Amino acid sequence: MSKLKGSNGVMFTQGLFYEYNNPDAPFTLRPEDYTSRKGNTYVSFARVYRESVDEYDAAMTLLNSWVHWQKLCKEKWFQTGAVNGSTFTGLNDWREEKEKANESAAKRVLLDAIADGDTQSAWKLYDKVTKKEVTKGAGRPEKKIPTIKTGNVSNIAEEIRKRTLVNGS
Repeated sequence: MSKLKGSNGVMFTQGLFYEYNNPDAPFTLRPEDYTSRKGNTYVSFARVYRESVDEYDAAMTLLNSWVHWQKLCKEKWFQTGAVNGSTFTGLNDWREEKEKANESAAKRVLLDAIADGDTQSAWKLYDKVTKKEVTKGAGRPEKKIPTIKTGNVSNIAEEIRKRTLVNGS
């Protein structure tokens, strides 16, 4: 039997993690690998995610399956990290951290290019820092036509008038 699937082929979600009282689980939600008192070592999902190139790479490294990854990503407890009254970092936090790490890596590349005399990179970084990057759509701006909304009072008055005409005649 695989540690990722049951004998019936069902992909585990909670069963993958030590935090769900599963001593045979391969993973932990802790930020680093964890070794229990019994000597079992659990691989940190968060650490592997941080060290991966992207989310697909993490899915393949951890689960060998994109479908299994998608199933796990739909679980609210996995997204938030709230498990059995404890709170760990969850997928939402990992994604945010990964985005920050990617921005930092890109900035490092720009700074290295600037150090080598690349003025285009300097301007790119300057624009990023001063938030002058504005993306504009091509062509003429779309005309905004105001919508005419009738208020509830006019609707009620119209309804009363119609009833009066029908009942009064």
